[in-house]
Amino acid sequence: MEKSEWENLEQTRAKNAFNACQDQKFAGTDGGEIVKKLPPQIRENGFLGALAFALEPRNNGKEDDASLVFDIIARHLNQLGKVKSSSAQELQKELLDSSSVKLRDVTAETMLFLNYMRRFARKRK
Repeated sequence: MEKSEWENLEQTRAKNAFNACQDQKFAGTDGGEIVKKLPPQIRENGFLGALAFALEPRNNGKEDDASLVFDIIARHLNQLGKVKSSSAQELQKELLDSSSVKLRDVTAETMLFLNYMRRFARKRK
Protein backbone atom coordinates (compact mmCIF):
# COMPACT_ATOMS: atom_id res chain seq x y z
CA MET A 1 0.00 0.00 0.00
CA GLU A 2 2.39 2.64 -1.17
CA LYS A 3 1.20 6.23 -1.29
CA SER A 4 1.84 8.32 -4.37
CA GLU A 5 2.84 11.97 -4.04
CA TRP A 6 -0.53 13.01 -5.55
CA GLU A 7 -2.69 10.93 -3.24
CA ASN A 8 -4.54 12.84 -0.53
CA LEU A 9 -5.50 11.63 2.94
CA GLU A 10 -9.07 10.77 1.93
CA GLN A 11 -7.77 8.60 -0.90
CA THR A 12 -5.34 6.89 1.46
CA ARG A 13 -8.13 6.14 3.95
CA ALA A 14 -10.39 4.80 1.22
CA LYS A 15 -7.66 2.68 -0.39
CA ASN A 16 -6.54 1.18 2.94
CA ALA A 17 -10.14 0.38 3.93
CA PHE A 18 -10.96 -1.08 0.54
CA ASN A 19 -7.85 -3.27 0.52
CA ALA A 20 -8.45 -4.45 4.09
CA CYS A 21 -12.03 -5.45 3.32
CA GLN A 22 -11.43 -7.28 0.04
CA ASP A 23 -10.70 -10.72 1.41
CA GLN A 24 -12.08 -10.23 4.89
CA LYS A 25 -15.63 -10.65 6.12
CA PHE A 26 -16.48 -9.22 9.51
CA ALA A 27 -18.93 -10.57 12.03
CA GLY A 28 -19.24 -9.81 15.71
CA THR A 29 -21.59 -10.83 18.45
CA ASP A 30 -24.97 -12.09 17.27
CA GLY A 31 -23.91 -11.81 13.63
CA GLY A 32 -23.73 -8.02 13.68
CA GLU A 33 -21.09 -6.31 11.60
CA ILE A 34 -18.40 -5.24 14.02
CA VAL A 35 -17.20 -2.35 11.84
CA LYS A 36 -20.63 -0.74 12.23
CA LYS A 37 -20.59 -1.21 16.00
CA LEU A 38 -17.10 0.13 16.68
CA PRO A 39 -17.67 3.87 16.09
CA PRO A 40 -20.46 4.12 18.73
CA GLN A 41 -18.39 1.96 21.07
CA ILE A 42 -15.41 4.31 20.65
CA ARG A 43 -17.63 7.37 21.23
CA GLU A 44 -19.14 5.87 24.38
CA ASN A 45 -16.07 4.19 25.92
CA GLY A 46 -13.15 6.02 24.31
CA PHE A 47 -10.56 4.54 22.00
CA LEU A 48 -8.64 2.72 24.73
CA GLY A 49 -11.82 1.29 26.25
CA ALA A 50 -13.00 -0.05 22.90
CA LEU A 51 -9.54 -1.44 22.16
CA ALA A 52 -9.36 -3.16 25.56
CA PHE A 53 -12.77 -4.72 24.95
CA ALA A 54 -11.69 -5.93 21.50
CA LEU A 55 -8.56 -7.59 22.88
CA GLU A 56 -10.41 -9.31 25.71
CA PRO A 57 -10.68 -13.07 25.09
CA ARG A 58 -14.26 -14.30 24.66
CA ASN A 59 -15.90 -17.50 25.91
CA ASN A 60 -14.08 -19.58 23.31
CA GLY A 61 -10.75 -18.21 24.52
CA LYS A 62 -10.20 -16.32 21.26
CA GLU A 63 -10.46 -12.66 20.39
CA ASP A 64 -13.32 -11.75 18.06
CA ASP A 65 -13.40 -9.75 14.84
CA ALA A 66 -13.08 -6.47 16.75
CA SER A 67 -9.42 -7.28 17.41
CA LEU A 68 -8.95 -7.97 13.70
CA VAL A 69 -10.44 -4.56 12.87
CA PHE A 70 -8.12 -2.90 15.39
CA ASP A 71 -5.17 -4.70 13.74
CA ILE A 72 -6.25 -3.10 10.45
CA ILE A 73 -6.62 0.28 12.18
CA ALA A 74 -3.13 -0.06 13.68
CA ARG A 75 -1.61 -0.77 10.25
CA HIS A 76 -3.45 2.22 8.77
CA LEU A 77 -2.27 4.54 11.55
CA ASN A 78 1.26 3.18 11.17
CA GLN A 79 1.24 3.87 7.43
CA LEU A 80 0.21 7.47 8.13
CA GLY A 81 3.03 7.82 10.65
CA LYS A 82 0.69 8.47 13.57
CA VAL A 83 1.88 5.42 15.54
CA LYS A 84 4.81 3.01 15.49
CA SER A 85 2.61 -0.03 16.16
CA SER A 86 1.35 -2.39 13.49
CA SER A 87 -0.95 -4.59 15.61
CA ALA A 88 -3.75 -4.01 18.10
CA GLN A 89 -1.67 -5.40 20.98
CA GLU A 90 1.26 -3.08 20.21
CA LEU A 91 -1.12 -0.15 19.68
CA GLN A 92 -2.63 -0.61 23.12
CA LYS A 93 0.80 -0.54 24.77
CA GLU A 94 1.89 2.48 22.76
CA LEU A 95 -1.23 4.53 23.48
CA LEU A 96 -1.21 3.76 27.20
CA ASP A 97 2.09 5.65 27.38
CA SER A 98 1.22 8.46 24.95
CA SER A 99 -0.09 11.99 25.39
CA SER A 100 -3.75 12.91 25.34
CA VAL A 101 -3.07 14.92 22.16
CA LYS A 102 -1.83 11.79 20.37
CA LEU A 103 -4.78 9.77 21.66
CA ARG A 104 -7.25 12.40 20.35
CA ASP A 105 -5.46 12.43 16.98
CA VAL A 106 -5.55 8.63 16.74
CA THR A 107 -9.21 8.57 17.75
CA ALA A 108 -10.19 11.19 15.16
CA GLU A 109 -8.30 9.42 12.36
CA THR A 110 -9.78 6.06 13.36
CA MET A 111 -13.32 7.40 13.20
CA LEU A 112 -12.69 8.81 9.71
CA PHE A 113 -11.09 5.54 8.60
CA LEU A 114 -13.99 3.48 9.99
CA ASN A 115 -16.40 5.50 7.82
CA TYR A 116 -14.74 3.93 4.79
CA MET A 117 -14.45 0.49 6.35
CA ARG A 118 -18.19 0.48 7.04
CA ARG A 119 -18.86 1.14 3.37
CA PHE A 120 -16.55 -1.60 2.09
CA ALA A 121 -17.02 -4.31 4.73
CA ARG A 122 -19.06 -7.39 4.04
CA LYS A 123 -21.02 -9.29 6.62
CA ARG A 124 -20.01 -12.86 7.39
CA LYS A 125 -22.85 -15.32 6.90
